[in-house]
Amino acid sequence: MDELASEEHPYGTTREEIERTLRHALDIVSDGIWDWNMITHHVHRSPGWYAMLGFPRDGLPEDVDTWKSVIHPDDFDGVMRGFQAYLDGHRAEYAEEYRCLCQDGSYLWISDHGRFVEFDDQGRPTRMIGAHRNIHERKRAELALQQRNEELQRINRDLEALIELRTEALAEANRALADQVRAAVQLAETDPLTSVFNRRKFQACLEHEWQRFVRHGHPTGLLMFDLDHFKRVNDSLGHAVGDQVLVAVTACLGAVLREEDCLARWGGEEFIVLLPDTGPDALLLLAQRLHARVPEACPQLPWRLTASFAVAGMQPGESVEALLRRLDEGLYRAKERRDCIERC
Repeated sequence: MDELASEEHPYGTTREEIERTLRHALDIVSDGIWDWNMITHHVHRSPGWYAMLGFPRDGLPEDVDTWKSVIHPDDFDGVMRGFQAYLDGHRAEYAEEYRCLCQDGSYLWISDHGRFVEFDDQGRPTRMIGAHRNIHERKRAELALQQRNEELQRINRDLEALIELRTEALAEANRALADQVRAAVQLAETDPLTSVFNRRKFQACLEHEWQRFVRHGHPTGLLMFDLDHFKRVNDSLGHAVGDQVLVAVTACLGAVLREEDCLARWGGEEFIVLLPDTGPDALLLLAQRLHARVPEACPQLPWRLTASFAVAGMQPGESVEALLRRLDEGLYRAKERRDCIERC
């Protein structure tokens, strides 16, 4: 934000105006935002944060302890581990899902994402901003699906225990059950809008490929891209068109990838690709092909659609977290220039 405040900007000329604009933008894409001054330990929370949990605006102290006090006891240790890992530099970003205590005593599932935004002269973080989003209904659906899947598996085990000789009817029931299980797995592993892998599935694939890289040293590449000025699509043409653009882009670019490649939606209009057995030259060539195809995905738009790309290869001795952080920093640099490819 310091850099933004020192330059001319279409949304304001002072730091206060720019920060106010950014807060409005965060309010649009989240249910509540928080702003932690790591020097004074003061935490500012937006009115939406309090409204989401049902608390009055001045009903809670504006500090970190308030946040800790509303985390569900069963989720607390995991959230703290993830938060500390980000503070220690072991994760590229802070992102957790957990339950928060509401004023009426109930708990609400939320997703929590945050990043450092200001640093002192020694490079130490002094300010962190994040956003909370209400994901309660999605979590309820996931838990219901999990319970249904477990019930189906229990029924199947009971049937097999009672019937030694499977009839064709039982075999057909098993096939139907397998279809349901596959559907449940697909729902848990794919993005519901674009049908590419979701973040959770990608991280599992990445961990597997990283283990293979450690054992055998096979070259492995990662590619991340973000659609430029995507907010303009939603604001000008509507979110339905924005969804169509995301679907079209993933279909267009996914057609270029191999079967063993892993394309996933990383978040919003940001996507990531895992490319086994792919060296630096092949990785850059693929990035150039994908970069060139982005405008072809949506030729009907009133302006030319572009994307910013970052590419990186696995390196000996580097952790998965460090690799993702390097790739994320490269994408940040690419997004500053727009419509380009950044080698990390």
